[in-house]
Amino acid sequence: MAEIIIMPKLGFNMSEGKLVQWYKAEGEEIAKGEPLFSVETDKTNMDIEATSDGVVRKQFIGEGDTLPVTLPIAIVGSADEDITALLADAQAQLGGSAPAAEAEEAPAQETAAPDPKEEAKPAAAPATAGGRLKITPRARRVAAENDLALEGLDIVGTGWQGGICEQDILDYLESNKVKATPVAKAMADAEGIDLAEIAGTGANGKVMKADVEKAIAARKAAEAKTAAAPAEAAPAADGEYAVSPDGKKILEEVPYAGVRKVIGDRMSESKFTAPHLYFTQKVDMDAVIKLRKQVNAAQDKKTSVTDFISRAVVIALQKYPDMNSALIGDKIVKYKTINLGIAVAAPTGLIVPNIKDAETKSVVELSKASSPLFAKAREGKLAPDEYSGGTFTVSNLGMFGIENFTAIINPPEVAILSISSTKDEAVVITGADGGKEIAIRPMMNIQVTVDHRVIDGLLAAQFVTEVKKLLENPISLLV
Repeated sequence: MAEIIIMPKLGFNMSEGKLVQWYKAEGEEIAKGEPLFSVETDKTNMDIEATSDGVVRKQFIGEGDTLPVTLPIAIVGSADEDITALLADAQAQLGGSAPAAEAEEAPAQETAAPDPKEEAKPAAAPATAGGRLKITPRARRVAAENDLALEGLDIVGTGWQGGICEQDILDYLESNKVKATPVAKAMADAEGIDLAEIAGTGANGKVMKADVEKAIAARKAAEAKTAAAPAEAAPAADGEYAVSPDGKKILEEVPYAGVRKVIGDRMSESKFTAPHLYFTQKVDMDAVIKLRKQVNAAQDKKTSVTDFISRAVVIALQKYPDMNSALIGDKIVKYKTINLGIAVAAPTGLIVPNIKDAETKSVVELSKASSPLFAKAREGKLAPDEYSGGTFTVSNLGMFGIENFTAIINPPEVAILSISSTKDEAVVITGADGGKEIAIRPMMNIQVTVDHRVIDGLLAAQFVTEVKKLLENPISLLV
């Protein structure tokens, strides 16, 4: 049975999705479980699989188009199935005109059965009866609704005895209008751009979102050029690069949109809404490094320093549960469950996969749970439930040699821990006899950022000091 495929809602805050790629074209067969298309959400790209066997009968949007969630993007059904009603329903939801699904009712005097020979040959010109245009009432109504003056138009009637039916009017309107995706049309309307002036790059000249974006950018560039004409520099001598109004060569212009814009909006909201407060500790990692070597020597699955840090964070959160909270509306929600987010650099930007129920996992179990999540994050294949629902985040840039950095809270969480690189430093060590000496130790900076609306300075200081104590006495992480 044919079904309408909609733009899926893959996250609580997802309002629209961008279709990245069609894996099947119109007319191609698809089996249940095969990927049909890929969607870019606000975090990652996801493959959407077919829910039944069939043929891709219709695709409503093209690759690169963005569409609100739950709106139709395709119809899948058997090859010989009548999908007229589904087409009408889908196009109505998209705000377009559906093809006529039902046969036209001819006037009473034209209800005789058509001659098969005449039916086989389309009329060469609109038929007239007694000097009047031969057209059904429904066709005339559609023409009037679209301000279409019928006199003098070359509309070939395909109805009974060459009469013009509703479908003929719809076909004429379709052939004489600019084809554009719903998103492209909305963008053009908002910017006051005539679609007829845009060369479409989609199938059969269809105007795509990217075409409108290009036209908008061109118009803005022209306006900027006009405004800055006196100061504009000459084009680059080699002609390879575009030049800014003040003479700088432009390597590339990338739209501030998609995942990058979502990240920017969320971080701006967090930074300018939540008063951030920072607390730093320096941790001696000598004991962790030695213990890690022993643990890895006893097993096939290798643990990382991040795994030990994760376990220390979990234990500290259990001791100070107010840090494992969220500010949602006018309520502070304190969680017993610890879903530990660990920031990962993905192709489309920073993403935070979450280790669910981290409080139930040992160091080795945290390692086993995090490794596949990190791999999927780097491939852009995380499912929404794998990067949502976090309660506390760790951001580790130590592997890049960063000695110190400040992280922005991932809302609605109230805290984030940043981990810097481990470097040998000269430090003062107090011996068992109370004597002091200088030694070379692997030292690491950790910094907790808290939302001061929820977390007081004393609690933040106690938390980051607890993490330091656990890492400097790592045997406690294994018991």
